[in-house]
Amino acid sequence: MKKLFVLGMAALLLVAFSVPAMADVKIGGIIFTDFYYIDRNKDNMFNPQRGQNSYSNTAIQVPNITRLYGRWTNEDNVGMYIEFGLGQGGGGIDASSSDDQNSAVVRHAYGWWDVNPMFQIMAGHSTTPFSPLNPNQLLGTRSGSVNIIGVGYGDYYAGRFAQVRGTFKFGKVAKLEIALVDPNGAQSAGGQFYPTPYSANNTVIPRIDISVPLYLGPVHLYPGFLWQRRGVDIAAGSTVDDNITTWIGTIGGKFGMGPFALSGEFNYGENWGNTRGLAGYSMPARMSSASLKSNNDINNAETWSWWVDLSYKFGPIAPSLIFGMMDTKNKVTGTDVGIESQSMMYGISVPIDLAKGFRIRPELMWYDDGKLKTDNLGDENLGKYLIAGVQFQITF
Repeated sequence: MKKLFVLGMAALLLVAFSVPAMADVKIGGIIFTDFYYIDRNKDNMFNPQRGQNSYSNTAIQVPNITRLYGRWTNEDNVGMYIEFGLGQGGGGIDASSSDDQNSAVVRHAYGWWDVNPMFQIMAGHSTTPFSPLNPNQLLGTRSGSVNIIGVGYGDYYAGRFAQVRGTFKFGKVAKLEIALVDPNGAQSAGGQFYPTPYSANNTVIPRIDISVPLYLGPVHLYPGFLWQRRGVDIAAGSTVDDNITTWIGTIGGKFGMGPFALSGEFNYGENWGNTRGLAGYSMPARMSSASLKSNNDINNAETWSWWVDLSYKFGPIAPSLIFGMMDTKNKVTGTDVGIESQSMMYGISVPIDLAKGFRIRPELMWYDDGKLKTDNLGDENLGKYLIAGVQFQITF
């Protein structure tokens, strides 16, 4: 990973100092430092002492949302963007903080050509156009429950993957974005709570992500759709083949007028866990992969999520009130027993600009993992937890 970082730095410096005079270059970076207290009750599913005692701890961490980037464009409307994430990746508070646990990862590496004012082609590794909005929740990436932008508690992040994308612009009112995304792999966080006895077989058609941003004065809307079909082997040694289809519909929006801003998003679909993305570690996220019924037919996991972020700017201070929920219905693999889980988050995040390039973000968030409801077997309480602290952000 250190070699990757050195090569990345060398590439950015090469871009900065050897491009033609007509080119435009920008290099920058952001350092995030999380300083927070976490408290989990004894029932919480992430508590290492679950069922015995509550769990509390304090952490100071540099998560790998810290990043260094370079952007280059030329006179022919061609450009590229490279961004490395630096610091510690996922894991819990007790994960080692020694240097060998830190890493450099590629967050973005893509290029584009503005063919004309109405059409752009992009190719490389980046975010997809689907479900583009996120709430202002940033504290606790390495808490052990992946508390970043509300994933698992209302937000769905379609991820940063290799893709080829076309963007069609219709004046200043609308765009149509269509991305063909690498379909290999599964959800990057969470995984299956009830393992399913099928294996990946083939995926011929790339994942398709579509977004149609609409800019209607102070109101911006982001409807979109995601689709992927994967061929699977139902069981080891089985001659029965089937397909698992993942689809998600989304509608997001934001509104701003003066110091007031409102944003939110709603997602609904099936088999989220069978495609790549970040839905979180909560129980609804873990249950979001397709399962098998008692007759070995595919059972589609049904998931929905939503969040709202309300903010008001007072000079250098812009507090956000955040609320979100996520829910999944599925079946215990190999049976017709229904299961359901619902999670929730609420709290406040307050970015404060103290000086040019120096920001602090006090944040207080409550997370409720709800109950795991199983037909005819009652409910299992999955507990609650609190994350309170401050994030330091330094930008250049």
